[in-house]
Amino acid sequence: MKLGIKAIAVVLAIVLALGYLVSEYFNDGPFFGGRALDSLTRSERLNLKKNIVVLGVDERNDDAGRSDTLFVVMLDAKNSNVSLLSIPRDTLVKIPGRDWDKVNHAYSYGGQRLTQQTVEEFLGIQVNNYVVVDFRGFKNLVDAIGGIDITVEKDMYYEDPYDDLVIDLSRGRQHMDGETAIKYVRYRDEEGDIGRIKRQQQFMNAVYEKVTDTQILVKMPGLVKELMKMVKTDMPLTDMARVANALNKTMKEQKGLNLSMVPGEGVYIDGVSYWVPDMTDLRDLMVEMQGATMSDKYRIAAEKFEAEYKKLVPEEQLEVAKDSVGDKTVKILRKPLKDKADALKEAKTSKKDGINLPKTVKAETESKKPVKPSEKTDDAGQIKTETEKTETASVPTLEPVKRIVSLKIINCSSKPENLDKAVGLAQQAGFQVVGTGVGEKAQLTQVVATNPDGWVVSKLATLPFTYALRITRNPEAGSEGIIYIGEDFS
Repeated sequence: MKLGIKAIAVVLAIVLALGYLVSEYFNDGPFFGGRALDSLTRSERLNLKKNIVVLGVDERNDDAGRSDTLFVVMLDAKNSNVSLLSIPRDTLVKIPGRDWDKVNHAYSYGGQRLTQQTVEEFLGIQVNNYVVVDFRGFKNLVDAIGGIDITVEKDMYYEDPYDDLVIDLSRGRQHMDGETAIKYVRYRDEEGDIGRIKRQQQFMNAVYEKVTDTQILVKMPGLVKELMKMVKTDMPLTDMARVANALNKTMKEQKGLNLSMVPGEGVYIDGVSYWVPDMTDLRDLMVEMQGATMSDKYRIAAEKFEAEYKKLVPEEQLEVAKDSVGDKTVKILRKPLKDKADALKEAKTSKKDGINLPKTVKAETESKKPVKPSEKTDDAGQIKTETEKTETASVPTLEPVKRIVSLKIINCSSKPENLDKAVGLAQQAGFQVVGTGVGEKAQLTQVVATNPDGWVVSKLATLPFTYALRITRNPEAGSEGIIYIGEDFS
């Protein structure tokens, strides 16, 4: 029996459709989320190490929550070595199937699966596994090991009625239970993600010191029970053991976490804070961390990705202002990232996340700054000038061995005396000044971390003057940081 023309056409259409879907699947086509902006297929991404994305999430009853903490563990199984890359949660990324947004929003859109895909495309590496840790589990873990000891670097106060959260910590060495430790990790102020990441480092170091203490062995059964409650993962137990052993070896050999950060700089886009990455620097870092060789295709892919960011955040359209909250310099893009309604919605989200926006760029929907109980207000609800001042301290060393960060200082102001002053301030803060010079005149002071190591960035954040911070990767710089003194230096 012969098939009619219509039947043949239907069969042919089905075959063609199936062929298209198969082709799309194997080529990462738009039906399955589309190719990454760098046009690399998954098979072309770096995979010389076992890469595990780790998410610390704050799940709520009324929504999926967001990934408050995000980093990638890179395991070199052959040499039993581990390195970590911290991705600031405000990092501006292209979320597959969505639009440009903060990387921590990928979890609320599509859970760990979408986060894993987003991180893969962003970093240009293959992510093999995921680990999701609930912050409520963190609390129980810390309690199970008998608490941890952390030096709080400054007085911390933050109030968020949305989460029924009040953080009120005093400067100094403290023994923290689980609830207090999580408040310390979650605290955010004018330092934004940089401050939070260095607190995460302190937290992880403190937990590591406690769990490797011989006295903790008697608590191991309860500890394992809490760990199993707090973790969701697709990793086999054998792989988890490999990572734990490699992490232990790395911590002992390097006397601290081998943690790097995504190179880039902070930018306010229509009143919302983002960490805008430097994609060519980031991909250079990935090649180094993966133990790979930079190919022409991978380099061109990085440049293509970088061009997309430059379209989105044009350097020539960036304005500069002083953050009246933190006395730092910030860059501002007044062109909205999305339409105005989305931008205002994002501003509300940022307020909930605990971001202090500069007064010059505050979103319309933001309420007044929370008043610490010791502060007084007038009849109009404004904070009076006699508000209690909080003394700040240098961020404590995160390693048991003293380490000195090297600096070059370039005077880009019209005042020669500024150079001597900056050198003195840097040396008093514990830095080694390895070179000075005079550069082209600039209005604003900038601190550049030429080494994306998290410890270096954390240390540079303690410099006692106003500046804008940028993270780049420049092994040829001759120092781990460079200070460019601007006309605003004081």
